[in-house]
Amino acid sequence: MKFTAIVCSHTNERGLLNMLANLRYQTRPPDETIVFASDTPTLARLAHDFPDVEFLERPNMNDWGHEKRAEGVERATGDWLGFFNDDDSYERDYLELMLAEASRLQADAVYCGWNTHPDCHFGLASSTSGNFIVRTDVARTVGYTSRRYEADGDFITAVAEIAERVGRVDRVLYHHNVQER
Repeated sequence: MKFTAIVCSHTNERGLLNMLANLRYQTRPPDETIVFASDTPTLARLAHDFPDVEFLERPNMNDWGHEKRAEGVERATGDWLGFFNDDDSYERDYLELMLAEASRLQADAVYCGWNTHPDCHFGLASSTSGNFIVRTDVARTVGYTSRRYEADGDFITAVAEIAERVGRVDRVLYHHNVQER
């Protein structure tokens, strides 16, 4: 299964560097990484260290990265895709475990537990873009069309409505807003 990582950065160079390193050192790294950022100097510096990553300059639209995610869904060449932000972190085996569960269940989407500050979340209803991967064809069928603050939830709900199977990894593998801690 080929996996595409869609990374949204809001001009946080240190966070973006940490996210790219986090993806690079996964026990099962992504096959394709697409980065959307608005800071040209940051992109130029990072492109040198990450030649296998596609860097695209896109302005921040004040929509929490949803326009960038929508473009990423259309650009993805992998069988599966996931969304990553520059202020988040993942356990080293995140992709390996998520894709293994997808394969085991022949699922259309998979989610895992996640935390933000001291709170942990384990249910599909509390999922966010970072703890959720989806087959690319399913993502395109649904479309990342909402631009509301709740767009991640809108997308995940729409995917769950058409998915035949949704898998769950019963571990916290995703850490949201780690730079705010």
